[in-house]
Amino acid sequence: MKNKYKIFLLVCITLIIMVGCSGSKEIQKTWKAEDATDNVYSIEIKDKEITISNNKDTDKMDYKQNAVGTANGVKYYGLTIDNEKYSIIFPEKGNTDLALFLKIESDDYLDGTLVYAMNTKEQPSYKDYAEKYLIK
Repeated sequence: MKNKYKIFLLVCITLIIMVGCSGSKEIQKTWKAEDATDNVYSIEIKDKEITISNNKDTDKMDYKQNAVGTANGVKYYGLTIDNEKYSIIFPEKGNTDLALFLKIESDDYLDGTLVYAMNTKEQPSYKDYAEKYLIK
């Protein structure tokens, strides 16, 4: 009986670890994106993989989600890609169609360098999103 309990516990822990590293459903979408140099991208976020493509190149990268939370009314998701820390934040409460993709340098998931302005419905403007949501 003790062996069955140990196996059950091991299976549960393994499932928790596997699910914990997967991306949340709110970020798993196909996004229209723009960077600081006005380059336009399509970003597809799946369970454990991000595909970033433009007219010339396509890059696929594995990621791990390492945080989720809310601070100052802003929902965020922390990601690790190639040992670098990033976050996806939803600056408008209740709107998961508009997001900012930040490269972060500290433990503050809301503070970082804007890499991509993202939107699922329309092509976003990096400049407009930076001015509206980041520059105070």
